[in-house]
Amino acid sequence: MESSQVEEAQQGRHMRGQIVHARKCYKRLFFIDLRLDESRKYQILFRSDDDELREDPPSAAVIERLAGYGNSGSTKTTLTDVELAKLWKRVRRGDWIELAPFLASKAERDARSYPVFQATDFTVVEAWHGDQSFASEPAIGMEMDDSSSGPPNPSPASEVEDRSRPSEIKASDSWQGLCKFWINSQRCPNKNCMLSHPTGEDLVYERERWVQERLQLKRARAKNADDPHASSSKTPHSGRAFLFCRWLVETFGKDFLNTGTGVLDVAGGRGEISLFLRHMFGVTSTLVEPNVRPDKPYRRKQLMDVIRRRIDMEAGGDGQFYRRDKEQGRTGEACHLEITKAEKRATKKKEKESFVVPHLATMLDDQFAVDHGDLLKGASIILGMHPDQATEPIVDMALKHGKPFAVVPCCVFAVDNPHRRLLDGRSVNTTVEFVEYLVQKTRREAIQAETEFLSFEGMNIVVFRRPGATLAARSQQW
Repeated sequence: MESSQVEEAQQGRHMRGQIVHARKCYKRLFFIDLRLDESRKYQILFRSDDDELREDPPSAAVIERLAGYGNSGSTKTTLTDVELAKLWKRVRRGDWIELAPFLASKAERDARSYPVFQATDFTVVEAWHGDQSFASEPAIGMEMDDSSSGPPNPSPASEVEDRSRPSEIKASDSWQGLCKFWINSQRCPNKNCMLSHPTGEDLVYERERWVQERLQLKRARAKNADDPHASSSKTPHSGRAFLFCRWLVETFGKDFLNTGTGVLDVAGGRGEISLFLRHMFGVTSTLVEPNVRPDKPYRRKQLMDVIRRRIDMEAGGDGQFYRRDKEQGRTGEACHLEITKAEKRATKKKEKESFVVPHLATMLDDQFAVDHGDLLKGASIILGMHPDQATEPIVDMALKHGKPFAVVPCCVFAVDNPHRRLLDGRSVNTTVEFVEYLVQKTRREAIQAETEFLSFEGMNIVVFRRPGATLAARSQQW
């Protein structure tokens, strides 16, 4: 049976098979390859970008066949962005599923020599229970060469360029002629691939160059046009906790941060922000983190060393306190023979035990205000550094209880929060839009929120409210 006949016969009818390949093409389109049996494998598209582009919508007969299928019994033939994202989260290679497909658009069918369908929902019949991850099959239309463990066409030695400086990164067009599949996984899905497949030292070089270029592109994409900090001058992620804490002290003042019950550090993970505030800046802080992480001595020691190194550098040192401690130990050994090793160990143990902050293993929600009302009422500020899904609850709690706040948003979780809308009606999908949304949210409550860029890599916009900052108060100052 020809491809067109297969498509016409199958559309709108019940189909059951195993997901053997899946790929997300971009935000509004992904596809799966569904194997029905040894001889039949079809490609199924799921998309949210064809509502206005498609010129050949499914017929009424096909839509009638779709009626009653799926959890909702919906007969619609397109998806919203949120619905598509939720469907993608459910896709697991190896699962057996059921769905009722309909024909993909004519443009999609004309571009392929194999059957291609579209669907808006599926039901998992049997999940993959293998001891190992399911081994995906090549996508339909891509034949995997049996000798793919070796390159289809290794580059001749005469074409190998001088690579004595692998740290140098070429322009993006330098990747033309190289097989990206081979560079990434040392496998090529096309047995007739005409691109270059380097081996040995050449492969090592190209991979390093690939990683370096990807890092540069990532930094360039994350760069905000309004960010005054040059990418080359930004502190790595490892230093963001210190920079955020220093900014807090400079912006709000140590005395203010220490008022009442001190700072509430929400979704603070291991507590780096609270530890920096307490042991470097002398600010009282309580960690609010529902996840209880095991107290590993080496992790505590690492954080202690980070803070000691930073204190030393802020005082004009080089951060090499280990070397100085060792030298001081040698010079003072003759004068302090009475100090035994046991006493030294006891002193170090005491230091580690004191290197803690109060920790509440709970969520910041309305129940928190009931269970820890005095702590919340007395808090000087509520803050969060990349607090993920706790970002908006921090702002909401601060607005509800009239507290200053400071958050550095990172992940948006747009799929989980489809209710978010900017004043112009746009949905909130990026971090920049999320920042704008939070600022607009505070202004709806007559609160003046500000933003500022911090000098570390990654998402570095802090949204904050100063004590007593209202729109009326700010307008009086102007």
